[in-house]
Amino acid sequence: MEYYIVFAGVIEQNFANKLVIAINNAKIAKATKIIILFSSLGGNIQEGFTIASVIQNSAIPIAIHANNNIDSIANVIYLSSKERSAESYAKFYLHGATSPPIAYDVKGLKEQLLALKTENARIAQFVSENSGLNFNKVQTMMKTGTTITAQQSLQYGIVQSISHREVPVGATMEEILFEN
Repeated sequence: MEYYIVFAGVIEQNFANKLVIAINNAKIAKATKIIILFSSLGGNIQEGFTIASVIQNSAIPIAIHANNNIDSIANVIYLSSKERSAESYAKFYLHGATSPPIAYDVKGLKEQLLALKTENARIAQFVSENSGLNFNKVQTMMKTGTTITAQQSLQYGIVQSISHREVPVGATMEEILFEN
């Protein structure tokens, strides 16, 4: 049985927990495949890598279908799946990590700069290892802030196929959506 999860939210602890719970619910339901219809403007880097790890290590195969924006750390989550598809109108946005505005002394600023460089390198490494893009190309794209169409993402090995996908009528499904 295929188990569908519709995820349209930010990558932060609350939404990350909901996604992990939904994946566990699919296991409890004895799903043979999980399909995540995915859209996110990004969010917390740590939470993104945690979700990516859960997807990569799932006993049940997980396919991810980009159905809108895949921005920032959402690229890492998207690329964590072995099976990736996208709507023809989906877009992918790569950019460098940012830091919350906090007052630092000189030592604190140096530490924060090092932390940002490290985050950028680990994101670029993950994207490079899971797509057809080399590390330097990913770093350049992140430095300039690059938006890529689904068609370009197909050429870069980010997307494996472009297709339209909907949750079939009567399919088992969970929704994790932006909260108002």
